[in-house]
Amino acid sequence: MHSGLHGRGALFDTDPPGLVARLVGLCPFQHGPTPLEYAKEPPFVVFTGGPGLGKSAVLGELRAAYAGHTPLALIDCEDELFARPPARRPGEAWSPVSQAVLTIAEQLAEPVAGAGRIAFPRLTAGLLAVAAGGWRDRDLPRIRQEAERILLLNDTGSWVAGFTGRWVGRVSTRLVDALSGTGLVVEPIIEATLEVFSEGVTPTHRRLRKAATWYRDCPSAGGNPKLGLILLAGHFRAGGDSRTHAERYLVRALLADLDDAYTGAVQRTHRPGRPVVLVDNVQATAGVGLIGPVLRDRADGIADRVAFFAGLRGDGHPSLHNAARRALPEVARATGWEPGRTVSSRALLVPLSLPLPLSFPLPPSAGPSPQADPSPQA
Repeated sequence: MHSGLHGRGALFDTDPPGLVARLVGLCPFQHGPTPLEYAKEPPFVVFTGGPGLGKSAVLGELRAAYAGHTPLALIDCEDELFARPPARRPGEAWSPVSQAVLTIAEQLAEPVAGAGRIAFPRLTAGLLAVAAGGWRDRDLPRIRQEAERILLLNDTGSWVAGFTGRWVGRVSTRLVDALSGTGLVVEPIIEATLEVFSEGVTPTHRRLRKAATWYRDCPSAGGNPKLGLILLAGHFRAGGDSRTHAERYLVRALLADLDDAYTGAVQRTHRPGRPVVLVDNVQATAGVGLIGPVLRDRADGIADRVAFFAGLRGDGHPSLHNAARRALPEVARATGWEPGRTVSSRALLVPLSLPLPLSFPLPPSAGPSPQADPSPQA
């Protein structure tokens, strides 16, 4: 274990299992299965504390412990990636949260030991609808690039070599062909997306059709998936609370697609444990916009399969007002956490204190020595 994490056995122990193993269902580094402390809904764990107390180090160690063995993503919400739209991308078609769900999905999609790539068709349809709100300038190279990046979220890695690239190319061409005329192109892009998702009879196409119909359950959609996607795009462009509502559906689409990858006995056999999402600097805009929908959906009974761990600068946040709080030693064998009636009670705050000194303590008879008092490590 890294020296900067000295004293973090409460998190990373394997026998008996520490907090991480009990929430993920896999022992860190060893990757053997271990019983889940919470089979249905785990707490959204948030490590808190000031700079230099090891929050980023803990998340980095979590990534090292599970990378390649269970779907995993790590984002830093203070990264420049989430600060502003990419070049030539209009602000009404981009937000830190939409960028976060795309970045997380791209990482979660990577194949792991014993299991192939995860596809995200629901999220693909939603992100295409949102992106189309910024395609009014007919910058075709940019539009094709944006569309192809989103469409690649459907690459399961199980198709004949080269087929995925050709399929993505054909679909992006059809989307670009829908850009005839002037004004907003959201509706023709959504129509083209639903048409492409409805074609074919392979298991892949059946998955796409199922994903497309998911949006019929959006409020005011009246069972019409096209209308659901149009409303999603319109709410996103409107900004404010309407955009927050749309972002909640993008986060829900991400988690619903991930849930599909674990549905059925065969999938569960190949994917032991839970997928892991790590969110550093969760107090930034992308983090607040991500944790809010997850906690609200869990409070509303919409379950997901993810083990979330986050790092928060400081000792709290208004959106986590009713979260439970446990000292690090208190979570070593059991958290004692139970969700309450409020949304933020779905989170568990774990303050990090200064790391223990790396040197052995001096005998009681020996006086303190200035040289024996190393500076705290991050």
